[in-house]
Amino acid sequence: MLSQANLAADAAKLAGTLPPFPQVVLQLLDMLRDEDTSLEALARLARNDPVITSGILATANRIRRVHLQSEIYDPFIGASLIGVNQLRRIVVESALNKFLANQKGADFLLQHSRAVAIVAQELAALCGVSPEKAFVAGILHDIGQLCFHVLDADAFQEVYRLSAIDGRLLEHEAAIFGVDHAMLGGELTRHWGLPDDFVSAIAEHHDGTTVSSPLQAVINVAESLTRALDIPPSPKNRLTRLNAAAVHSLQIAWDSEEMRDCYGRCRARFRQAGF
Repeated sequence: MLSQANLAADAAKLAGTLPPFPQVVLQLLDMLRDEDTSLEALARLARNDPVITSGILATANRIRRVHLQSEIYDPFIGASLIGVNQLRRIVVESALNKFLANQKGADFLLQHSRAVAIVAQELAALCGVSPEKAFVAGILHDIGQLCFHVLDADAFQEVYRLSAIDGRLLEHEAAIFGVDHAMLGGELTRHWGLPDDFVSAIAEHHDGTTVSSPLQAVINVAESLTRALDIPPSPKNRLTRLNAAAVHSLQIAWDSEEMRDCYGRCRARFRQAGF
């Protein structure tokens, strides 16, 4: 069992046992922090991975088919066509897919992380927050749950079973694992040296009152909105709390035309997600 008092040490030890996903993300986040990162550098990172390469080509060729153009097979040409932002999204989402590839029963976590990333990106674009940072933080927001799954998949499924009955996910996690997934995720991202706004976004994505940064507010609201929109569809999707302070800080008007358009885009993008 993990210990809240020794969580930094526990997280450091756990980080050494995880699959290689965090290293890919760290490279990507280094590039995100560098505004001068070139498309060529990102494409070079992507070219070494067949899953990422196929994602680039699939995305680029969807665009070309719309314009009745022939398909391409060179990933650098594809990356040039779709641009840096799309390439970053494909890299981080492919990394999550690989991280979970051998984790039996983790499909809902993958789908939920993708949904929160999409919703966070759409919200961020409306609220003056970097959409690309929001997408990456959304993909990472449940890294603590992924760690619980790696630690003890059976115990984690028991947490899910209990929380499906009463909605008390964090309490059941703390009872079984010693800490909840938000605490663990925040400590892991701190251990990996991610920026402070990423750490707070992950550590506080279930907090009902805190607003520590615009990115944290976006991820917090995106988590709730994803469940309200029921993407992916699941009986686990129950909206048990909404951080009113985060909603206010982002100046979200739920019944506005731009938000109604946002709901539709989120659902449509989730249906089309994946490669």
